[in-house]
Amino acid sequence: MQKSSDPTTTHAQGLQEHEPAKLPSRPLATDIKVTGEPLDPGQMGRIIKPRELVDVIELTPLNRSETLLYNQLLANAWNNIRTAPVHKVLKASLRGSHQSNDRLEESFDKLMGAWAKIRARDPATGTMATFRVHLLGTNKEEDHDDGYFYYTFPPDLLAVIQQSKAWATIKTHIMYALRSKYSIRLYEMVERRIGMMKQHEQFSVDELRAMLGVPEGKLERFAEFNKHCLKPALGEVNHLTDFWVEVMAIKKGRAVEKLQLAWFRKSEKDMQAAFDERERSRIGRQARLDGSVELIRFDAVDS
Repeated sequence: MQKSSDPTTTHAQGLQEHEPAKLPSRPLATDIKVTGEPLDPGQMGRIIKPRELVDVIELTPLNRSETLLYNQLLANAWNNIRTAPVHKVLKASLRGSHQSNDRLEESFDKLMGAWAKIRARDPATGTMATFRVHLLGTNKEEDHDDGYFYYTFPPDLLAVIQQSKAWATIKTHIMYALRSKYSIRLYEMVERRIGMMKQHEQFSVDELRAMLGVPEGKLERFAEFNKHCLKPALGEVNHLTDFWVEVMAIKKGRAVEKLQLAWFRKSEKDMQAAFDERERSRIGRQARLDGSVELIRFDAVDS
């Protein structure tokens, strides 16, 4: 004789059968992996840089070499950043075309003392907060030239970036081709935003100056900021990357109140032209850039 099923069990099974399917949670930046050979300027690679480190305000401004080195250290650690407390990398793989470690030692010292200001969601409370953190933690450099560099990231910084849900996918063959620190920062900003629904974003002049890494007290007049930072960065990014970038000045009276950054992907033809330029010698590149069709849509402002 067949036993009747338990009505309580049957009811529970019915609820389970009709539960809505759970949608997958949005991936974290740390779920996406670094690929290729990101430490080698001669090879193609992909670096994952979380939003919090792209839209960072450098309280200790870094130069181009220090910016590249930090990206290299992040790339080397990224695929194990959740699980490995200490990371190591051969110093020789960070030198680029330099034959000695002198530049590296100075850059390690600079990164060790570098502070940054990050706007992020507090992992403890879930609310937005401003974090002031060191970019690099305790580290050790072996004395011999072919030795290793051992390094850590500060716990507060790790807590922030490990929960990040937005990131830039930095193409290293583009990153290394950019010769200005401002161009690299602008490239990272757009690479972080290029897949979003919106295609523009407004910043105050001070906000954009800080996000591009202009040292405090430098290029304070808009005309100077425009001439020595914005226009050169826009020119190089438009010449060498896979997208066009524009900046429009929004004025209040004669003064510039806001800057609207806009971006869109290039056509296949224009992307091929940028690739061909990256493959050519840097000798003569500035002349080719200066002689190209004007692509920087920007108001001439002398305020």
